[in-house]
Amino acid sequence: MKQTATDTMTTTALTRSFATALALCALLLLITPALAGQRLTVGVECLDYPPYGSIQNGEYRGYARDLLDAFAIEYGYDLVYDPLPVKRLYQDFLVTRILDLKFPDSKDWHPGKRKGLAITYSDPVCEYTDGIHVKPENLGRGVKGIRVLGIIAGFKPWLLKPIMNPKDLTVSENASISGLLGKALIDRVDAVYANEEAVRHLLAAMGLKGRLVMDPALPHKTDVYHLSTINRPEVLREFNEFMKTHRELVDSIKKKHGLMQ
Repeated sequence: MKQTATDTMTTTALTRSFATALALCALLLLITPALAGQRLTVGVECLDYPPYGSIQNGEYRGYARDLLDAFAIEYGYDLVYDPLPVKRLYQDFLVTRILDLKFPDSKDWHPGKRKGLAITYSDPVCEYTDGIHVKPENLGRGVKGIRVLGIIAGFKPWLLKPIMNPKDLTVSENASISGLLGKALIDRVDAVYANEEAVRHLLAAMGLKGRLVMDPALPHKTDVYHLSTINRPEVLREFNEFMKTHRELVDSIKKKHGLMQ
C-alpha cells in the first residue's frame, strides 16, 4: 500500500507529539522532587510521651510534630518521621548516622557516645522537668525510700548518681511510660523516673489523675529539649531562624499542647 503525503504528515505529527510527551514526562520527573521539597529523616522516640510526641494509629503526633511540620512548610522540606526505640535511635543517629535530625536531644544525654562527634544543637525547643514520681502517701520519704526505680529502657537515672549508691538501687526498665506507671501503682516499683508533664498527661488519660506525683524533695531537673543533627547543620540554622521569626506561631503550638499558659 502506498503512503500518501497526508499519511506522511500525520505520521510525522504523531511522532513529534509522542516525542514532546516523552520530554514533558522526563521534565516532570525532574521537577517533581523539587516541588515536593527536599526529604529529611527525623529520628524520634517510639514512646507515648505526650504532649511532646506520641505514636497514634501509626503516626507521630504531638507538639514536636506540629512545630517541625510548620518549619518544613516554611522552608520547603519534606520531613519523614522515623519512630525508634530509644537504644536504636541512638545507634542510628550517633553510630550509623543514617538520620538527618533527632528530637528530642541534649548534649548531656549519653555524653560518652557523643565524644568526638560534630553534633549541632538547635536553640531550645521547649522546657521540661524530669523527676521521681511516687504515690502521694509516699511523699517525703527521701531517697532511702527507693529500692526499685522504674525507668524507660534506654534512659539513665542521671539525677540519682551523685547522691545514691548504685548498690542500694535496683533499676526496672520498661519500654513505655504507661507500663512504668502501672508498675508503680501496684507497688512493683517504688518510684518512676520520668518527665513530669508526660506522667500527668498519661495519668489523666487513664482516669488516674494525681495517683502518682513528682516528689519535689527528690532529685529533679528542669532543662530544655533540642533538635540536633550531625549531617545537616545548615538545616539547624534555618530552624533557629524560624523559631526567632515565628514566635507567635511557636507560642500558639505550645498553647495548643498545654506547654504554655
